[in-house]
Amino acid sequence: MAFEKLTNNLKGLTDNGQEYAKVTAEYYKLSLFKNGMRGLVSSANLALRATFGLIAMMFFSIGLSIVIGESLDSLSAGFFIVGGIYLVIFFLVFLFAGKPLETMLLKKYSKLAFSDDSLPDVSLVAPVATQNINTDERI
Repeated sequence: MAFEKLTNNLKGLTDNGQEYAKVTAEYYKLSLFKNGMRGLVSSANLALRATFGLIAMMFFSIGLSIVIGESLDSLSAGFFIVGGIYLVIFFLVFLFAGKPLETMLLKKYSKLAFSDDSLPDVSLVAPVATQNINTDERI
């Protein structure tokens, strides 16, 4: 009788362990999907903003080049001056903005990936089937 109870407890423990492993695997699949979708949405948002920002900057640059060129009586000089300004900005960013940009992106995306709502809400101990066991019985 006690041996049957012990066998049933071990069987229940095995079943609970398998169920816990299955639920944990499902949780991590959902967590991976959620973080992947967050990254995808964030990337799409960045691409959309960058596209419209670059289009606006292109028209602004063309307009500025024409204004500078007309004031110098040479349209090509206006385009070269604006192009030179962009080259100076490019080299400044290339030389000085690498590490701060990396730090900023790591902070932003680590907050996005490891936010509090992505932490598991499970206990460290797997649930175990409880049965009333008479401890006075001997095996």
